[in-house]
Amino acid sequence: MPVVQQQERIRTMPEDTYTLTKDKAALCQIIDRHVEREEANHSYRYTMWSLAWYYLNGARRFDIFDPDTGLLQPHHLDEDGNMEFQSQELLSAIDRVAGVLSSMDARPKILRTGGSLQQVRDRSIAQVIADATISRDRADQALTDFAHILTCCGSCGIAGHVVDHPTVGLTADLEVIHPRELYPFPSLGMDHTKQRGLIRERIVPMDYLVEKFGRKIKTNKEKMFYFSTEAGAVPQDDTDFADRLSNTTGGLRYSGGAGYLGHGGDPTKTQYELVRIRELWLLGHRDTVTRYVVTSGDYVLTDEDFNDVEVYCPIGFARFMETGSFYGAGLFDLLFSISREMEKLLKALFNNIRDIDQYGILVLPQGQFNERAALRDVGRGLRVLPYEPDAIDPGFRPFNISPVNSGDLPGKTAAYAKQLMDSINPFRDLVASKGRVDSAAGLGFLDEKNRQLMVTPMKSVEKAFSQAHRSTLAQAARALTLSRRAIPINNLTLDLAGAIIDPENSTVSFDRNPLPVITNVGVTIRETSPRSEVARKQEALQLFAAPGLGDPMRLILLSLQEGLDFAIYMEEERAAYESVVKNCLVLFGNGESPGEIVLTPHTALPPLQLRVLNSFMAGPAMAMASPEVQDEFMKFKQFLQQGLGNVLPEGVPLPEEAAMQRMQQQGRPMPQPAAPQRAGARR
Repeated sequence: MPVVQQQERIRTMPEDTYTLTKDKAALCQIIDRHVEREEANHSYRYTMWSLAWYYLNGARRFDIFDPDTGLLQPHHLDEDGNMEFQSQELLSAIDRVAGVLSSMDARPKILRTGGSLQQVRDRSIAQVIADATISRDRADQALTDFAHILTCCGSCGIAGHVVDHPTVGLTADLEVIHPRELYPFPSLGMDHTKQRGLIRERIVPMDYLVEKFGRKIKTNKEKMFYFSTEAGAVPQDDTDFADRLSNTTGGLRYSGGAGYLGHGGDPTKTQYELVRIRELWLLGHRDTVTRYVVTSGDYVLTDEDFNDVEVYCPIGFARFMETGSFYGAGLFDLLFSISREMEKLLKALFNNIRDIDQYGILVLPQGQFNERAALRDVGRGLRVLPYEPDAIDPGFRPFNISPVNSGDLPGKTAAYAKQLMDSINPFRDLVASKGRVDSAAGLGFLDEKNRQLMVTPMKSVEKAFSQAHRSTLAQAARALTLSRRAIPINNLTLDLAGAIIDPENSTVSFDRNPLPVITNVGVTIRETSPRSEVARKQEALQLFAAPGLGDPMRLILLSLQEGLDFAIYMEEERAAYESVVKNCLVLFGNGESPGEIVLTPHTALPPLQLRVLNSFMAGPAMAMASPEVQDEFMKFKQFLQQGLGNVLPEGVPLPEEAAMQRMQQQGRPMPQPAAPQRAGARR
């Protein structure tokens, strides 16, 4: 059956046909067929990814370019052995656009999906787990690598893996995956919107598979697609497969756990067994995984059903520009051809200038004089062309032939090519120099322009990282279910209200906190379209300078909350801010029973703390808290007001403190600022 007809038949299949068989031999064949069909449909794209890697790393001449086999034969020198001319205009454009994507904050942010107190707690506890397992430096590095591949190749994957390290503890790793390793399931050709799963093809050490699936794996290695190779070498048992490995950039990488090539657990080993595996995640409702299958050759390593377990696909996939297929298009696809032609024109221009002779060609009648003696001291740049004069024309005189060159035509054509390249590039405004901008309005306008240009790639990055973070969060929750332990709080903010924290150790333990239900929370990233820190500083300063809004405390709080560095000494303010945040979280507890805090007459900066407290008490979390918790917060607020000397006489409370009258009528003790005291209920 022709390929087009096969694609049409698959495209029109009903959804229930994606229920895979349990027969192991048939299962291997089905997965292999889908991968092979996808490779046939996108062989040209795979070759272009290899071309992109070589080109951006300096190769300019390719003797072999075969999209059918994916083979390339690159050279960094021209036919004469000279370095090829490189303008690297394309590399610069890719790097600048990738830099905009890298400015996003890809750390996980947990969202509340409802208005109940339990949902507030789920969100807060999930945020603590996410912050504890995914470090900022790892998220930033992963985003940098991810942004470059995405911008260049048009597609990229990101995977989240949780490891319970014996010394580091529960931690997560973000793995950037080249699109060459990923395939849609089923292979639908032009209709990728009916994707129901994801396939990943990669090479892993046999030791990694043994660690993950047991030693029985080694007894079936003859059924698998495996190689035996020296440490650091490319497997050569299969010529075709070896060629794909060596000539496809970022293709089938040596990956999996700690097992990269050359690291199989035994440092004395020099011979390693490597296995090509294909992993299939079959997707169900709300991005959950219903089935996970791993095959190699004719052997099924594992086949797991997750109908009753909350499991998510660990891989998020992003497209830079939509093409209507599973894979997207990148800047290399758009700009490579015109960039290469511009380089050729510039090379011709420079060679033309270099080859212009100081002298032309002097045409002399043969035998008129001793040429060597006459021209001995003229210079090596003069070229002489002797000829036999015509006897009929004895009056001939020597003449000079000027050097022939193409003038400035190559330069003009190259300039036009550069303009054409800029017009093709949809992100040309990001690449162009902006000059000096000193106003908040100007910086804000540039930020908004950047966000408009990058809305599609940024949304795609957000979706991919959110998918990886959700899977990571679910993996961490399962690990904590098996081994409950306290985890550190890496980012203490008021958003964590609802989680019962240990103020002395700044940890959250799960003997006092329930593990969150991952399906009940939303997962995204911290900043999808971030503004520059310079723009935020300008906005803050102009707001402070506005008539009637010049409030130093507001500026200080803004800088503390958003982490803006104004190069001023604010250690006391920072300490007071962190103190009131911790007290609010501890006092709020689980929202039902208040925690216990210590109040002293030496409380730092009561005005600052009171403003933070008022803001928290006006928030949605406080509205869901029990009356006992709300009463304790009123006591905390009165204590700070006493520190300001702003407490009104008894019987004349502030309107928002009507609850204080009830406390006095009930004869409940009031906090005394003269000595250390405790607020909140003992636990």
